Amino acid sequence: MRRRFVLYIIIICCIVSLSACTVPRVDGTRSKLEDKIYSSNEEGYRLITEGKLEEAIIILDTAIKNVYELEPELKNLDHVVKRSELIDAPFNNMSWAYHELGEYETSLQYIEKSLLILPNSSQEYSNEGNALYGLNRYKEAMDAYNQALSLDKENIYAYYGKGMLYYDEQNYQEALKQFDAYLKREPSDAETAEMKVYTLLNLNKDQDALKYTEDYFRHFSNTYDGFRVRGAALEGTAQFDEIEQFYKKASEKFPDQWEAQIKLGEIYYNYEEYDEAIAFFQQLKDRFPDQPDINNWLIRIYSNLGEMGKAEQIYELAEGTLDIELAMGNAYMNQGLYIAAIPYFEHAIELAPKDQEGYVSKIKALYWGKRYYRCVQFGQRADKLTFERNSDIPWFIGDCQYQLGNYKEAVAYLQQATKRNPDDPESWSYLAGAYLALEDDTKAEEANKRALELNREDWTALDVQASLAERKKPIGERIESFFHDNYLYQKAADGLEHKLSRLGEPGLTNEEIAKVIDSAKTSGDPFTFTVYGDEYDQLKAAMDREILYEVRGNVHYFRIEDFSTTTDDQFIQYIDRISNPESKTIVLDLRGNGGGLTESANNMLDALLPELVTCTLIDKDGYTYNYYSDAEQIAFKKIYIFVDENTASAAEMLTLGLKTYLDNVVIVGRDTFGKGVGQRVFEDAKQRIMVYVVSHYWNVMQNNVSNLRITPDIKIKGNSLESYMKQVR
Repeated sequence: MRRRFVLYIIIICCIVSLSACTVPRVDGTRSKLEDKIYSSNEEGYRLITEGKLEEAIIILDTAIKNVYELEPELKNLDHVVKRSELIDAPFNNMSWAYHELGEYETSLQYIEKSLLILPNSSQEYSNEGNALYGLNRYKEAMDAYNQALSLDKENIYAYYGKGMLYYDEQNYQEALKQFDAYLKREPSDAETAEMKVYTLLNLNKDQDALKYTEDYFRHFSNTYDGFRVRGAALEGTAQFDEIEQFYKKASEKFPDQWEAQIKLGEIYYNYEEYDEAIAFFQQLKDRFPDQPDINNWLIRIYSNLGEMGKAEQIYELAEGTLDIELAMGNAYMNQGLYIAAIPYFEHAIELAPKDQEGYVSKIKALYWGKRYYRCVQFGQRADKLTFERNSDIPWFIGDCQYQLGNYKEAVAYLQQATKRNPDDPESWSYLAGAYLALEDDTKAEEANKRALELNREDWTALDVQASLAERKKPIGERIESFFHDNYLYQKAADGLEHKLSRLGEPGLTNEEIAKVIDSAKTSGDPFTFTVYGDEYDQLKAAMDREILYEVRGNVHYFRIEDFSTTTDDQFIQYIDRISNPESKTIVLDLRGNGGGLTESANNMLDALLPELVTCTLIDKDGYTYNYYSDAEQIAFKKIYIFVDENTASAAEMLTLGLKTYLDNVVIVGRDTFGKGVGQRVFEDAKQRIMVYVVSHYWNVMQNNVSNLRITPDIKIKGNSLESYMKQVR
């Protein structure tokens, strides 16, 4: 689920420092203002090389203001002009500084201004490539790197950038060529050497990787870089004991070098040797008390061990930094406690309002926690505030809109995601899925084609491709396939093949299709049927009814008439707002609720139950599918469920799930309907037809309500709400 963001962070961190721009001094030939520009640029350059990025930006901003004072027409420059390197350099260096901060959009703005001031250098184009790379604009980045190399074949940063682009695309042969071109000119560079090792390992050239790192280690064994590069090959080829001993040797050889020390702890963590990892990091804490990374690692370890209390202790004693907030939030995410993670991500945003990671982490927590309304609302605010080039935020908004059944809105945001990152197959395949839901097959096919060009194994794209191929068939043929694939009682249906064969006749009306379905299903099956024409319109109009929610003192009353696309989202949005839920009572009025979407009911169970299997579906071939609840639970003091003889299907699933797994549930009313089967639905909006086909049994902890019904704890004869509410204490 949106795993590419994690990979993006890892890869970006590997980029080497950008090339910078200093200006040769020629004394006695400049004005005082030009001297100020020169001095500020040189000072900004020096501060960047020392890692003092915020200070550098302040100084370079002064240089740029002086440039505008000297030449005011450059402030709103929108065409190329010729100027000296003195005028150009502050913009180039400002781009570098913002890139190092991870603010790629701002970095690009400055380098674009620099490129408008001629003549342009190879350095500027490689800096442009790096900014574009950070924004996932890979094709444009490649063009920039190629332009840099056309001006200077010795520009190592352009080779590195191209290597990273090819590596991301899994074109490892081309990536290897670029890394080799870099290393030919700078053979000692450890980061590029490490990337070469990873590339060789991905090409299954383990022996080449080992041989290369043996040579590298022989030349640089007196520096940690030698161990780092050799270790990259060992981690991909050797066993744990050999890797451990190798990094122990590095740790002993470089006792005061932080990178050499922490690497051994990382190895313990990666190999799940958590006791050794804890002992190691605790020992490091005594030697390096000012290193915040230690606390982050300890939080991760305790999270993996499920010891959140100890993780919280580390957090409470640590200094409140962006990294510690993100580490604690991710620790809760790792436990499936997505909503509990949100306050930490909010703290991260407060600490670093211009850093994307806090925003993306929060929207991810809302998405995984199935808070789709909140996900959309927060995402829209975040997208307006900052990060005009971030593709993850519109992706999450788009899929949340899809989950809410807002397909047009989903398309709009997913289009944004594809524009911001045109090389992301996931954005294209999800866009194709949204078009498919709107039955815009032409646009779905276009988007899906692009997704498969980028990744032939994208499962969403393959699913859309199959659906598009199916939709090109005549509707009767499609319904026949759908019935065959899903009908639960297929083996008991007499003459099924012959009866369904009528669906292959051309020009069937909806009424004729309905008659074929009625004749094909088994006798005594009331749950397989066809809805079309005016009934179809009425059914669509009745979908997504609002939940009625009322507060009566400490009792929170919910009237739920069916389970549609947004029923679960409405319910979760309401209960999220109830303060101190453990002291409150909720009433779920399911009288007359004939069911609806299985997923909607299970999402409500997910919100109210701890980590467990909420429900199991069993299809015609005996295959099972489980719905799960995560570890997060909104626990109430008491839950009352109102039922009657028309409470059925998904409503019974919700009732039985809560009664089975919680000891504070009271069922009030009369015996339920007893519908322990579920349906799948074929729909063609253009022809205004739906075919409901019984497709599975459902069980809650192996209990099924078919022909058994759910018996209330308290029986009620009347139908008035007040007669039911009297039983609520």
